[in-house]
Amino acid sequence: MSDTSGEHASGPTGSVVLIGPPGAGCTTVGRALAGVRGVPVADLGEEVARAAGTSPDVALVAVPEVRYRRIEAAIALDLLAGAARAANRPMVIALGSGCLEDPEVRRSLDEVVDAGGRVVALTASTRCLATRDGLDAPRSIALRGVRRAFVQMLHARRTLCGGLAAAQIDTTQTTPREAAALIADDW
Repeated sequence: MSDTSGEHASGPTGSVVLIGPPGAGCTTVGRALAGVRGVPVADLGEEVARAAGTSPDVALVAVPEVRYRRIEAAIALDLLAGAARAANRPMVIALGSGCLEDPEVRRSLDEVVDAGGRVVALTASTRCLATRDGLDAPRSIALRGVRRAFVQMLHARRTLCGGLAAAQIDTTQTTPREAAALIADDW
């Protein structure tokens, strides 16, 4: 978890949890939002990689997915419980969407909201997400099956995120700072 300085003049209330499919910007928007509002930020992907003894960019490849998801859910539950308990000490949590398959994590999001927090879903066009996730090689037949699986995963996670969030922001044509400003205006 990293910290930022410079509390916003009106002071934020409750925590903000960012959810969204890979490439939507939970990490980068989360850091920008924490900087704008002067609150700490926790990035689930970084926390899971640290617990698994690897780096965030290779964690899903370096660690078997079943183990990764088990660690991810446990850390997500800890982060969300902390945010719900400490409503007077708001933070930004970049949660992503992989852990949302766990019903306990989804219930914990409700507890954050009950404590005055917000859940914001980030999304982007499929083409944009494919580019951000490195799946935009033109005419690559080898990627056809991967792209199909990616699109199916995006559809499922967008549906899940949309049902859990109070607000949704499309990051296709916004910078992380612009998206953070949109969230901060309502915080």
